[in-house]
Amino acid sequence: MRCTVSTFGLQMSGKRQHFIPQFLQTGFASHRTADAAYTWVFRKGASPFNPNIKKSGAEGYFYTTEADTEVDELITKAEGAFGSLEDSLRTIQPAKVSDPLIPELIAHLEARTRHLRQGFLRAGNHLVQKMLDSLSDKESFLSFVEKKFEKDPSILRESFAKEHASRGLPQEFLGAMLELSKPLLPVMMDRLRPQLPSMAEALRPAMVTTVKDAVKSGHLDALRKGIAPIAKTDRYRDLAYAVIDVSDEDLILGDSILLFHVDSPRIYKTFLEKGDSLKGIYLPLSPRRLLVGTPSETWSRPSGLRDPIAHCSLEYFIAHDDTPANRLLAEHVGESAALITTAELEEIIASILDG
Repeated sequence: MRCTVSTFGLQMSGKRQHFIPQFLQTGFASHRTADAAYTWVFRKGASPFNPNIKKSGAEGYFYTTEADTEVDELITKAEGAFGSLEDSLRTIQPAKVSDPLIPELIAHLEARTRHLRQGFLRAGNHLVQKMLDSLSDKESFLSFVEKKFEKDPSILRESFAKEHASRGLPQEFLGAMLELSKPLLPVMMDRLRPQLPSMAEALRPAMVTTVKDAVKSGHLDALRKGIAPIAKTDRYRDLAYAVIDVSDEDLILGDSILLFHVDSPRIYKTFLEKGDSLKGIYLPLSPRRLLVGTPSETWSRPSGLRDPIAHCSLEYFIAHDDTPANRLLAEHVGESAALITTAELEEIIASILDG
């Protein structure tokens, strides 16, 4: 982030912006020098590497667009308090904790990650590509358009109304024009039919950029309204929190940061939806320490958190050591990372095409 203070001094502003805060990554440091901390990064299908955390969990201009640095500045301002809280949670004796800043920290970490943005980007790209595939299928697309006009004739009326208004034509003639245009629709469709495949292919490259820009803009707009969304913060205020020590496994930190334990067939998620029945929130603080939030003051944790953390990570996880176990675990990164499953996306597409 821009100008954040850590145990290793002042981080100067620049294009590299952390979607995994450095104050979290220091808990998983492999070693330290006078002014830097290093951690191991594990990606699926790649050899692990040991970067300075200044270069880990970061992307160029992730929170800025051109001259707009508002989101980056808001996050930077909040990181001082969040970092101090995290330092405290990592060093205090294991116990129940009730700092009012904890729900804000949880809501903030859930909202800021690259995992969240990439999840929506992948879903958006899938939807767009499927719709363009449908456009290439001349018969199915024209059938969709015709059904749309039949179900909602106001689409045609509104188009004609806008055209009339823009040209200063009398609105009294609008009804007559609509009646005259109805027989033209099948003719228009027949003329459009041969052009559809080439139109779809021409649109594909532009749509990739459009979706990417739209997802980033939407993410920044949401963070601009609140880097710790109020609705999420209020929900997490109702939980009981505790810091517990872990003795039977070395925890890792996924690029999703948080792990939500929910009462559903998909037991672990990285983003809590409105209808989810929450059983627990887990935030790894170090290889042997965990922050747990639950609906009741029962802070037992399920064994084997390493597996779901890796499975729910989108691209990688970090750890304090390069071990054979971590290398094996890296091969399962991303297996349960999708915010929206392919099956759910296909249902959305089918409902759109069905009108």
